Amino acid sequence: MGLGEMDIVSVIVPVYNSEKYLRACIDSIINQSYKNLDIILVDDGSTDSSGKICDEYAEKDSRVNVIHKANGGNGDARNAGLKHVKGKFIVWADNDDVVHSRQVEILLSIAQAKNLDIVVGWYKAIEDGEFPQESAVDSLQTSNLQILTEVHLNNDDFIKKYSMILTVPWGKIYRKKLFEGVQFPAKSKHDDTWTTWKVYEKADKVGFVDEILYFWRNNPNSFGRVFDISHLSGIDAYKEQLEYFKSAHKQRYIEIVYAEYTEMFFWCYNHMRDYSMDLSVLKPYWGYMRRNVRYLKLTKSLGLYMWVKYRYLVYCRIPCLIQHV
Repeated sequence: MGLGEMDIVSVIVPVYNSEKYLRACIDSIINQSYKNLDIILVDDGSTDSSGKICDEYAEKDSRVNVIHKANGGNGDARNAGLKHVKGKFIVWADNDDVVHSRQVEILLSIAQAKNLDIVVGWYKAIEDGEFPQESAVDSLQTSNLQILTEVHLNNDDFIKKYSMILTVPWGKIYRKKLFEGVQFPAKSKHDDTWTTWKVYEKADKVGFVDEILYFWRNNPNSFGRVFDISHLSGIDAYKEQLEYFKSAHKQRYIEIVYAEYTEMFFWCYNHMRDYSMDLSVLKPYWGYMRRNVRYLKLTKSLGLYMWVKYRYLVYCRIPCLIQHV
């Protein structure tokens, strides 16, 4: 009996209209080297054949459990999956992605060996129609393992490179207890931005292993990639984070989240401008940014250049962009 074989790992997949990619995703999960899985497929009111595909796998594999529900959004599907978890650990996968065949085995073995609450693996982007090529990975990647500390938090290069994988739900293994009391927003296209940081706040020890264990499909038609006005909820999510870290007096987190808020603001602005949308809705977000720029202190981690840059943005650049709306 191998390390940790008695522990059930629950793998949750929110499913919505993904018939083109779904079989590849589910195949990569049921063929994991670690077999003691509780596979939860949440069909969120799909209108294509995705629901039937889920049922087909449930008939062939007793580890697969399918939840059919009315469409409520990606976050609502995640919440439904959490209610049926049987394992001590949780892994997420998106329905158009592919999981490395040893992802669960490797992340679980590290979590158990090092007593970690979360273990984050690396990922590789794949294009539509591309079949991922796995590389060989040792079972215990302790040589490539980093325990995340304040040193990483203060490393701008680390934050910039790994911000995506640290934010998204997938690509990680979590202890189930971290999700107690945590709910994803139902319909937000940024349900991870609202939620993942809360799980990190509850974790005592987090590890990162620099090995490609997940293949993220660069699907331009996916739920979160098609722009509409609902994407402004991503800015609201960063606002909630910023308010929390202000109250907790965590200065470095304030700096990081303010930067993410600003980046999300300009991402929304650029898309709205391209689609000739009403930019006046951005004025309250700019006002919030302006009121809170004072919380950016001139610290070693922030630096004079960025301190000046944010003030230039909120007092000069953004007003010039939206002054005529």
